[in-house]
Amino acid sequence: MKERKLRINFIDVLILLVIAAVIFALLYVFVLSGNKNETTIDNHYATLRFVVQAVGVDEDFADNVQIGDKVEEAVARKQLGKVVGVQAEPFQKITFDYGTETETVSVAEGKVTMNVTIEVTAIETDSEFSVDGASIRVGQLYSLALPNIYLSGYCIELSKIEDI
Repeated sequence: MKERKLRINFIDVLILLVIAAVIFALLYVFVLSGNKNETTIDNHYATLRFVVQAVGVDEDFADNVQIGDKVEEAVARKQLGKVVGVQAEPFQKITFDYGTETETVSVAEGKVTMNVTIEVTAIETDSEFSVDGASIRVGQLYSLALPNIYLSGYCIELSKIEDI
């Protein structure tokens, strides 16, 4: 029988280098790149005022939102601040009339649109404001839990009152 010699060719070396590079990359990403002691994050606080618009609320419940009520995000149970303003206006329903090909606006009886103004101290970063881990953004849907009512609506306005 012939004895086989151990021969290493170029392809074998290339495969070993690729495997070593993948192992090094995984170690770097998961173990070596932790930013544990490099920098500390400075939190910048700001007082925010934002408005959540809830449409189609039954008018019998319009008085259940009071100034000074504490507001929670109903799903995650995060504190979102306190109510500083409430405005209820008739709910306007937009429909399309196919006969005349026009949009018509009508008032829905028994329904109101509620604009709830909330004020809170939030953490400000470059990309967002956050309160108790919940992001505050215009266009975001919120489910609000107040002491006497649950509301669901979109944030339609956001303003920074002052830096703290």
